[in-house]
This record gives sequence, C-alpha cells and structure tokens, in this order.
Amino acid sequence: MNDFLACILVDNSSLAKTARTVSNYKICGAPVFSYIIDELKQLDISQIIFSAGTPEPLMNLSSSEEDRIHVAANKQDVVNIIRNITNQEAETILIIKADLPAIQSRTLKEAYEYHISKKNKVTVLVQNNQNFPENDYCGICFVDIDEFYKFLDTAHALENLSEILLRSEKSDFYKVSDSTELIRVKDSYTLNLAEQVILKRIIVRHMANGVIFHLPDTCYIHKDVKIGSETVVYPGTILEGNTVIGESCEVGPYSRVTDGIIGNNVKFMNSVMIQSQIGDNSTVGPFAYIRPGSEVGRNVKIGDFVEIKNSVIDDNTKVSHLTYVGDADVGKNVNFGCGSVLVNYDGKRKHRSKIGNNAFIGCNANLVSPVVINDYAYIAAGSTITDEVPEYALAIARNRQTIIENWVKRKGLDNK
Repeated sequence: MNDFLACILVDNSSLAKTARTVSNYKICGAPVFSYIIDELKQLDISQIIFSAGTPEPLMNLSSSEEDRIHVAANKQDVVNIIRNITNQEAETILIIKADLPAIQSRTLKEAYEYHISKKNKVTVLVQNNQNFPENDYCGICFVDIDEFYKFLDTAHALENLSEILLRSEKSDFYKVSDSTELIRVKDSYTLNLAEQVILKRIIVRHMANGVIFHLPDTCYIHKDVKIGSETVVYPGTILEGNTVIGESCEVGPYSRVTDGIIGNNVKFMNSVMIQSQIGDNSTVGPFAYIRPGSEVGRNVKIGDFVEIKNSVIDDNTKVSHLTYVGDADVGKNVNFGCGSVLVNYDGKRKHRSKIGNNAFIGCNANLVSPVVINDYAYIAAGSTITDEVPEYALAIARNRQTIIENWVKRKGLDNK
C-alpha cells in the first residue's frame, strides 16, 4: 500500500504521576510506539514520518528501516519531509498518535479503504459505540494531502487532530469493532490495559505455531521471543528480550529466561537464566541460576540450587545439586558432587579454572582458582585444591580422620 504515507506523532509529556514519557515506556519488552511501526510495515508503507523531536527512540532500527523512517523535530520538519519524499503518488497521509499501540494493520487497511470509497477529506477512527472521539481525543485519522497542508498553519493542528476533523469540508468516522485497539496509553493503568491486549496476541501467535501454554494468563512473553513447536510453557513463566527456545522443550513453572538460547528437548524447571545458552536434551533445575556468559552443552544436567556464572559446561556433564561453577571451562562427562565450589574470587580479581574431560569432583570440594584439573582426574570429597591435578590422578587435600576413644565419657557429655 504505497499510496499513502504515515506520520507517527509522539507526545513527549510524561504519563500521569511519573517523570517518564510514552516513548520511554515498554510493552512486552518493546517501546510503545514500536507496535505501530510493526503494523505499518505489514501494510508495506514505503515512508513513515516519526515526529518525536529526537531520534533516540529509534536508535535500534536496522539500516533498511532507517531508509524509510524519517525523524521530524517539529511541525515544519513534518512538512519538509513530506514534500521531499520521493513517493509523489501518495494522496493520503495516515496520522497516528504513538500512544495507541494496540491498533492493528487490518483495521488500518479497512479504514483506509473506507476513506477512499467515501471520498472523504478526513476519516477518523473511533470506537464502535461512539459518534465522536472520546473526550475530543482524535488519535488516528486519514487525511488527504491537500487537506493536510491546508490546516498545517492552524495552531497546534498536529497536536489536536480534532481541529482538522471539525474544520474539514468532508469528514467522517470509521467505527472500529474491537475497542481494545484504541486503548490510549496515558497512565499506568492504561499502559497495563494495552499490555494485556498485546501480550494475549503474542501468546496466541505462539499457540498458532504449535506452542502449548498452561494457564497462559500467568505467563509474560516479550515481543521478540521465539519458541519452537511442541514446547510446553507452564504457569508463571517469564521469557524476555531476544530469547529463543527450541522445539519439544518444557519451560517452567515459575521460570525466567532473559536473552537466552535454549536448544531442543530441554527441561527448564523453576529456574532463572540470563544471557546464556543451553544445548539440546539438557535438564536445568529446579531452582538453578544460570548467569550471563554461560554456555551449557548437550545432555547436561544442572540440578537444584546450582549456580553457573560465565562458564562453559561441555556435553554430558552433571552438576546435580548445591554447586557453584564460576569462571570455569568444564569438559565432557564431568561429575560434580554435592556442595562443590569453584572459588574464583580473591577479593580483588576473578580467576578462571579449567576442568578436563571425564574428571570427577567429590562432594564438598573447593577448587581454588586459577587451577587446572586434567582429564580423568579425581578430587576426593572434602578437599581444597590449589594446585594442578595430573591426568588419572587422585587428589586428596584434607587431614586424616582422628579417633579419640571414650572422649564423650571423659567430657561428661553422655549424661545429658
């Protein structure tokens, strides 16, 4: 639909009782206005004018998007950009306020077709039960280019679109059947209403792709999250940022993944992961914490109350419970006993350790970094290791057990 232009108007006033503007707020991990841009892209509009006064809200646009999205600092900039746009065939401009993130492309398409068929000069979108925008607030309208130029000299014409509507020779209303599309974000409450609408759309989209949600109303999924088919998402799950989850996984309940990559057939239970990745067929949790910079391989077990930080855990390794692995490169088929710890911080700097393939770390062992545990090395339970352990060696770093016969009786502790 290259026969009309779009102009998104950003109101830089703050929301009620906050210091943040609409352009600073996010819905499901993305700026409020980004949803409007996405819907306009579906209409294949070649040129979009973003009247924000500052380019900061658009800093993350790709180069292809930058070519068709123009930032206007003020009303005169809007006029100049429209006049300089190469697409001279456009006869209509869509003006839309950036605080209406729930509008959908199909509604805009239908409204535009209505505008053309009725030969209107101005067509304003309103709720189905209204004859005029609520509280005289006109947030979306199609305006013929000649009509648009006529009213640009009117004070605050862009800020108050109702003025264009009232003074136009031939204006009309297009009634939107789904009133949620016209939710205006003006305070925390309406921000929440809009987010509920958009979140439901996101989850429904994943369901249509074969993802199973149990109690989806309890889940929070960001806009750019990708989930493979046959994956099951349990209640209380939060998936944020650019998280990617493979096929046939189980995520949750009550789990959080931020900018994480999870392979296929992974079980991720009651756990948290940030900016890390997990290979196929691995199990995480319950109550594990995988911190930024970690790479967990395939067929790995990360059990309960395990923390992994900035570490590489290779395939078929088991870190079953109550373990801390920080700043380490761990090989294949390694076994960590309960309560083992990588001691990586000396009070000033972090140090990195290496554990080779097929090593065995006994329960309650401390590996003081930097240290190297070579392939097939064994660490005895309760040991504190400070030196390199050779291949196939057993390292024992603890005192021998001492038995003092009848000590309890001599101390009189048997008569409590």
